[in-house]
Amino acid sequence: MSKINAVRFINLNYNNNAMKINDECMQFSGKSTLLSLRNGGGKTVLVQMMTAPFVHRGKQKTKDRPFESYFTTAKPSFILVEWLLDGGAGYVLTGLMVRKNQEISEEKTDALEMMAIISEYKEPCMQDIHHLPVVEQNEKTMKLKSYNSCRKLFEDYKKDKKLSFFCYDMSSPAQSRQYFYKLMEYQINYKEWETIIRKVNVKESGLSELFSDCRTEKELVEKWFLEAVESKLNKEENKVKNFQEILEKYAGKYKNIKEQLKRRDAIQKFKEAAEEIQINAEDFLVKEGEKAEQEKVIAAFIARLNVLYEEAEIERERQEEGRKKLQEELEFLKYEQLSCEFHEKNREKRNHASNREMIDLEKESLLRKQQKIQKKVHVFLCAKQQEMVNEDKQEWEIRKEKAAISRTKEENLEPERNRIGGQLSGYYEYRLSDNKEKQEEIKKQKLQIRKDISQQKDILNEYREKTKKITESKGSFRSLVRGYDNIEIKYNSNYRENLSRNILGVYEAGMLVFI
Repeated sequence: MSKINAVRFINLNYNNNAMKINDECMQFSGKSTLLSLRNGGGKTVLVQMMTAPFVHRGKQKTKDRPFESYFTTAKPSFILVEWLLDGGAGYVLTGLMVRKNQEISEEKTDALEMMAIISEYKEPCMQDIHHLPVVEQNEKTMKLKSYNSCRKLFEDYKKDKKLSFFCYDMSSPAQSRQYFYKLMEYQINYKEWETIIRKVNVKESGLSELFSDCRTEKELVEKWFLEAVESKLNKEENKVKNFQEILEKYAGKYKNIKEQLKRRDAIQKFKEAAEEIQINAEDFLVKEGEKAEQEKVIAAFIARLNVLYEEAEIERERQEEGRKKLQEELEFLKYEQLSCEFHEKNREKRNHASNREMIDLEKESLLRKQQKIQKKVHVFLCAKQQEMVNEDKQEWEIRKEKAAISRTKEENLEPERNRIGGQLSGYYEYRLSDNKEKQEEIKKQKLQIRKDISQQKDILNEYREKTKKITESKGSFRSLVRGYDNIEIKYNSNYRENLSRNILGVYEAGMLVFI
């Protein structure tokens, strides 16, 4: 016969909701167990709850404790009992999910909504008593799933062909019968629970009343056990057929025993032959242990590497952020530098344009001066020639008058004319040579003036070069000043100082004196 292995109660309220069991599991391990609680501690309630999954609806109540009085909310309560099957066949979980009926009407008069479950398993799994996922629990809180969610979960388990899981709606008579038939497959007979266990526990003094009514063994068997035993017997049983079945079972057992003896001998021989294998296996287990230790060391090393990798990744991200920030600052400084150079070039361009305009003006002024000088030279030359023409004209008039006088006197003046002609010839030759000298002198003056103009141009170009160098040095000085301004701003920002210059660009007296 199967034995109770564990019992679990979830969201169970009793004593008019004054006492509550949130989630409690009692481990019996298939042994006889004593529950010792103080008066009012809930012994009767626990026994009544443990009995409820194995009796019909009308048998779940006691004289003073209606079963529906324990369930007053829409949240489900769970009564779970795990059985230890005979022969090491595994475990079977039986239980009820109960809540107050939320749709009581003329058609639905049941006070409770009830669902029964049966789950068979050999090893711990999600469908066992400890892991059944009806409670969501974390480190701080525990949350009970709703009735409908649990119902859907159970129905999904039932549809899974890989699982031996069954659920039954106890409000349906057909499903209720299937549930109790399924219990009998695991040798859990509801008649035993209803006729014996329930009667003993229907009252707190039920065991005392049992022996007060039944003074002898015969009375005890007839009143309490005979009905349960009789329900299991087949009254119309064929004795010959039963004897035949017994013989067949005996023969089968004899055959099985004979085969088991042969198997035992084979196992014995196998054990003798497997001693060396066992030694190797033990050595293998030692190596496996060493391997496991090495795997632990490697796992710890990998975990440490992962931690270091994460730290390195964080540091890399931090360095990357710093690099991006420095890159942005560098780009900003490059932008400032290029902007400064651009503005300097614009200023130089404007300065060169203004210098070129000034040079053009000076050039025009020099050209005008040159024209004036050339005009003066021409005027001087014309005046000189005019003076010579006037002198020659006067001389010619005198000679004309003298010639007229000579003609009037009808004198023979041939020798005088020859003399005068010779003098005039000498005089004119002298004048011509004098004019040539003056022309040479004027040419020299003209060359000197051109040389002076060339020198003035050289001086002007020299002034232009000096102006350009001064402008370039001025731009470099301005860049140095701006660089110093940036250094001053960074210094004030890093060291929280307030260095500042006046409108003339110098520090006040005593500002740079540090004590």
